[in-house]
Amino acid sequence: MTLPPQQSDNASASLRGYTRGLAGFAILLFASSWKLWTPQNIFPQIPFLASLITTPTWVDWLCLGLSLAALVVCLLAKEGKTLTGGLILFAASTAVLILLDQHRLQPWAYQMVIVAIVIATSAKLNAIRRIQIITVSIYIFSGVSKLDYQFVHTVGDQMLSALVGLLGLTTENWPTQAKNVTVLCLPITEILIGIGLLIPKTRSMAMAGAVTMHAALILLLFNNVSGSGVLIWNLFFIFQIIWIFYRQPKSTPQAPQRPPLTDSLGYLITLGVVVFPLTQPWGICDHWPAWQVYAPRCSRAKLDNPLDDNELWSNFGKWSNQTLAVPVYPQARFEFAVAVAAQQKFNKPRELPIEVSEASNRWNGTRVSKRIAGDQIKMQMRQYWLNTRARQNWTEKTEETLD
Repeated sequence: MTLPPQQSDNASASLRGYTRGLAGFAILLFASSWKLWTPQNIFPQIPFLASLITTPTWVDWLCLGLSLAALVVCLLAKEGKTLTGGLILFAASTAVLILLDQHRLQPWAYQMVIVAIVIATSAKLNAIRRIQIITVSIYIFSGVSKLDYQFVHTVGDQMLSALVGLLGLTTENWPTQAKNVTVLCLPITEILIGIGLLIPKTRSMAMAGAVTMHAALILLLFNNVSGSGVLIWNLFFIFQIIWIFYRQPKSTPQAPQRPPLTDSLGYLITLGVVVFPLTQPWGICDHWPAWQVYAPRCSRAKLDNPLDDNELWSNFGKWSNQTLAVPVYPQARFEFAVAVAAQQKFNKPRELPIEVSEASNRWNGTRVSKRIAGDQIKMQMRQYWLNTRARQNWTEKTEETLD
């Protein structure tokens, strides 16, 4: 996947403006989900590695402070080592925060950490091209993930009804086949936008389509999401499309600003981000790093029955939205770990079975599920490559309760 060469005498200004925008939106996103990034114990924190479950909470506060300080540096610093250092510090400290809690691997956090590293390691013109390539891959992978039975009959159907509702119309009397075909046009449009951004002759049309799509999503989600993070992330995409694709610099030669070895690192990171989602069907890449957003076919796990007569203990999406203002990490491994942690804190005998479901079949929506209880829970925990145990602060007493 390559883009036409674009060399410019004002690539530096373009990239500097984009970096400021990235930092500003990142600060807003941290603020919109601030509880997620603190060492809270109102929702289980599941590190990626078992060795991290005993990490003291001051590490979270330190890394959060460093991340925010680095973003301020990225907003204020001019070009040079100070800006590069700010980008690297932001990426490193945020990566540590994510390692301490899989829930923090929100799509926007993953995207911004990767982009920060690419900017810090790439020559200016190459950085712009690589951000373009990553953006294109997001649209294509996201669209492909929605070419799916579950999307057509659940989230996609709801989106279509809401879109038509904005026009004062309804889909209630539409023939089922016509409605399904129209819903499929939504992810197909997303894929076409990604492809269109690659081709100079169609880039303007694709940019207009991308901005329109994100503006429509903001209208649809404005009153239907808990927390503002999703809305801010869509605004960031609008900014990114305008700044990275629309602001085309004049074509003049420019020498690289990074050592060849460093620039090669930026290339390898970009290549890895683009290729990594292809491993998702084999369970290597999780759903969100594969850009499966708004895609309901993701694997999942849940408690069969609520604990303490509170539905939130078995509705992890609502639990996450109400306590942390973010969607729950959509992965069976993580949700299984949350279920185990809930049992540990509120139902120590582990009497309630946990239902673990694979990703749904793309063509008919069916899922392969199994119920696990008792000693089977420990056996299931060993089957995952990554950690499924909660951090120690989860069982600590808290004065916060769920309403």
